[in-house]
Amino acid sequence: MRAIVRERNFVMKYAVLSPEHRLICFDHSNQVAEYCLRVDNDSLNDYCESQEWVYETMTPTEIGQLYTEIGAVDGGCQIYETRDILETMKEQGAEQEYIDQANDLFNSRELHDEINCPGFIEDVLGEMTPITAAQMTDGIYFMDNIDSPREEKDNG
Repeated sequence: MRAIVRERNFVMKYAVLSPEHRLICFDHSNQVAEYCLRVDNDSLNDYCESQEWVYETMTPTEIGQLYTEIGAVDGGCQIYETRDILETMKEQGAEQEYIDQANDLFNSRELHDEINCPGFIEDVLGEMTPITAAQMTDGIYFMDNIDSPREEKDNG
């Protein structure tokens, strides 16, 4: 009879903490970006609905300002690399039992769905600096200042 060996080398790469303190993990940065954008869009939709605003009557600048305001109020998603979480736990002298629980959680497919963030992980995340979506996605989250002068000049 063969013994089942639990694979402990696989750890999902990114952990994301939502503004509602829900935790979810992803293997790829594009999955993180899609999730964060969906959370931002849901927040924007909820806010617009509560204010009885209609997208069709808003300018792109107004919509961009709302994204900024909602991010400031809700805090947006916080992104971390799972290996950094585990390393921070070790550096802070967390009990091995908690490190193992976090590692098991990051190894499980349970985190393909949002769960309430365990307190011991949330405590560690509070001591860490999150990664921004823009850092992960080569700036797709950066907005150009539409009021800034263009670098190109018309020769007309």
